[in-house]
Amino acid sequence: MTNLERTQKAIRMEAIDRIPTFPILIAPACQLTGVKQRDYSLDPGVMADTLLKARDLIDADGIYVSRDNWVYHEALGGNLVFPEDDESYSKEPILDSVKKFRKLRIPNPETAPGMKTLLAAARKVVEEVGKQYYIQANIDCGPFSLAAVLRGAQAFLLDLVTENEKDLHELLDFCTEVVIAYGRAMISTGVHGIQYGDSTASLISPEHYRKFALPYQQRSVDALAEKNCDIWIHICGNTEHLLHFLRPLNIQGFEVDAKVKMVTARRMLGERIAIKGNLDTTFLLKQSPDEVYEATLQILERGNFKTGIIMSPGCGVPRMTPLENLRAMAKACKDYKL
Repeated sequence: MTNLERTQKAIRMEAIDRIPTFPILIAPACQLTGVKQRDYSLDPGVMADTLLKARDLIDADGIYVSRDNWVYHEALGGNLVFPEDDESYSKEPILDSVKKFRKLRIPNPETAPGMKTLLAAARKVVEEVGKQYYIQANIDCGPFSLAAVLRGAQAFLLDLVTENEKDLHELLDFCTEVVIAYGRAMISTGVHGIQYGDSTASLISPEHYRKFALPYQQRSVDALAEKNCDIWIHICGNTEHLLHFLRPLNIQGFEVDAKVKMVTARRMLGERIAIKGNLDTTFLLKQSPDEVYEATLQILERGNFKTGIIMSPGCGVPRMTPLENLRAMAKACKDYKL
């Protein structure tokens, strides 16, 4: 069974020979391969080569193609700072009021800054190893979180209770169309799965989630549904108050943060949606390889998982995470008895 076959079968709840694994590697991939993060972020060839080399180092079943959480911001005209060897960042949001989103236009992903870089990198990874490994591409954030990026998270959360609901929903409509445009372009690269994060949505009440986040998640994933490309959602933090909302969505996988037990996620999401996670990233950074190995086995054993799961850290792997720890996680997946 190839790494790709193993991963795709696990996602579809079919029998597998062992639990597949691949982490979200960005800064650690650069560190492990001696690449400056600015070069990684701006050059699609460097990005692809870095991710390919990092996969070889840790012996993962898949590759996660991503850059940062500012791709939409850049594509929509926002300025970014790219430090030589650190995360990119923005000094200010694009919108100083909700209504001003009307000045924005849906970008063409093939020419928009940031988007075109990720698309080119994804194509190169697919061309190089797409028949061997599962390629999952991040398409930045979901509609709710994109609105928070455009306004600034704190301002947007305040907008939910102070602004006209019609304006808020029209902003979210626009954000949904941006997500769909980029998602379709990424699917066309041939990746096996696309993923977006809607982590700001974990900060709101179930009532606000039902009103302002869920309908736009549903519309975006329905528009992106393709039989040859899986759709994944990631929401950071404790999502136990939200997971039941995700159960009917037309997604193939959900990425579980460390604050939610995997057995809880499986129970709340049901047997149809695969789960990916959820080793604590700080633990992975600080503990010994032996401790990482044992913690990985414990997650799998407590859930008695046989399929339907991809083992991974619960979120992006921190810079300076030891290679030995990543290898220990992968080894535990090989040693775990199905």
